[in-house]
Amino acid sequence: MKKKAIVRYSRKTNAVPCPYGDVKRVITGGEGSANVHIVSVTKGKEHFHEAYEETYYILSGKGTITLDGDTWEIESGTVVYIPTGMPHSLESTSPDPLVFIIFGTPPMSIEDDRARPISKQ
Repeated sequence: MKKKAIVRYSRKTNAVPCPYGDVKRVITGGEGSANVHIVSVTKGKEHFHEAYEETYYILSGKGTITLDGDTWEIESGTVVYIPTGMPHSLESTSPDPLVFIIFGTPPMSIEDDRARPISKQ
């Protein structure tokens, strides 16, 4: 089956509230080669994904990201790859939220248990 091109606009995508900000699911649910979500948050609790990897591209803000216990500074232009199963969290260190794009693979519904965030106990 031949795939179709997808053109979506962030400004036309409704934001979905999350505990520390919001997310726009611009391309999601297996529509393309990756889920593409635009996130604006001040803090994200530590979690991991059972069978879903993520690449973050930071658009704006400054903060830290903790990956499997190691903490890194992040800012506009930073790219972060997070493998499946790796605990991760982030937090803004400025008054403004962190704004970033998540490229999630394989593309699937975020309601799929394999992609759903699992809190680290």
